[in-house]
Amino acid sequence: MEDIFHQIDLLKKEAASLRPYKEEYERNFWWKFRLEFNYNSNHMEGNTLTYSHTQILLRSGDVVGKYNIRELQEMKAHDLALKIVREAAGDPEFTLTQKFIKEINETILVEPFYNDAITADGRKTKKLITPGKYKSTPNSVLMANGEMFFYPSPEETPALMTDLLDWYETESKEKKLHPVQIAALLHYKFVRIHPFDDSNGRTARLLMNYILLKSEYAPLVIESADKKNYLIALNEADAGNINAFIEYVVLISVKWQDKFLKAIKGESTEDEDDVAKEIHLLKKRIKTSSKDEKTLTKTSFQKTCLESILPFLLIVFDKLSELDSVFLKKQISFISENYGYGILTNIEADFNSIVNGISNNVLPEKFSITFTYTHDGLAKHENSDFIVVSAFNVNFYEKYYEISSPDFKKTFLKKFYYEKISATESINFSKLLLKAKLKTINEKLGK
Repeated sequence: MEDIFHQIDLLKKEAASLRPYKEEYERNFWWKFRLEFNYNSNHMEGNTLTYSHTQILLRSGDVVGKYNIRELQEMKAHDLALKIVREAAGDPEFTLTQKFIKEINETILVEPFYNDAITADGRKTKKLITPGKYKSTPNSVLMANGEMFFYPSPEETPALMTDLLDWYETESKEKKLHPVQIAALLHYKFVRIHPFDDSNGRTARLLMNYILLKSEYAPLVIESADKKNYLIALNEADAGNINAFIEYVVLISVKWQDKFLKAIKGESTEDEDDVAKEIHLLKKRIKTSSKDEKTLTKTSFQKTCLESILPFLLIVFDKLSELDSVFLKKQISFISENYGYGILTNIEADFNSIVNGISNNVLPEKFSITFTYTHDGLAKHENSDFIVVSAFNVNFYEKYYEISSPDFKKTFLKKFYYEKISATESINFSKLLLKAKLKTINEKLGK
């Protein structure tokens, strides 16, 4: 990314050479950014105000439309939070603190309210959201695929936030990382802690822009239309590829640093070809694929198994292996009507053999492969006759494949053949299997 950082710095340097900026041009940029940032950051979180109505609201303080008071209130509050962040970033004596971060969250949320929530065991409930206060109960979220994503506990949060700000202070002083890189990392680290019960994303995007402005870089906007790629980048970071999110932010930073330069030159800050951009985004959202990748064929079966199922298996079995030292024996096996039964000793090689064996035959309209990870005999325990099994199915259908397990009441995930299982999905499935296994072990030990 060094070349991109260099490009950002050149754009920043060119802009700085034009100081003092013409007041009209600078004002035009900040209006453009203010409108884009408030609209996109709130729209991403479900606010239904249109772009035009957001513009009217920010200019006049009121808007005619079928919106509830809270939507109008949160847009105004978010705009106020942006103003506070800009002022703080422009103060050379200001230091980022937990108190300030809480004030930003409190500004965004305005007043306490009740929100829908999911308990750790999957039950629906109502939760009181207190603005500016760290979470007092777990705020794990139920994802679209039905799995729970677990954030750090309320007890861990204050210490983790202290660590985060210590990290930021150290990196700011040492200057080993580019400021845009620091901004992206702080955003990711913050949302990974998820310290508040609501508006963590909006707070993170404000803090990211605080860091950029503090270092005299142009602020940036993550567009709600690009939410899917934004979340993919965050998921990749969760899976260990932190550079995926940094690269995502850096490329947006280039765009907005260029917008700032154009604005203070008196040029238009609108994208040169909005229609072309929309078409590109549409094509990206609607995944195109060959006929073989859309239906169950030998080609799509082999490709799905090798590019998606195999990486999934490696992650799942690696996670379950954390219990190996507790038991005397372990065994990984599979069973399929199309290939029989077998033991997996070398996961990659043995699975390749299964795939080749199945694809050499005529594929039925639907079939399954069941995998089991069996632990046998507790080590250092009087009960050596102690067997616990984790089992899950990979089900293949005409148009899609899915992952299910007897441990869960419903299918874990369902994918079209051109869709891969992400590393995050694999890790979260592994955790659920492991928790179910631990529960079984504890129940047996308790009898």
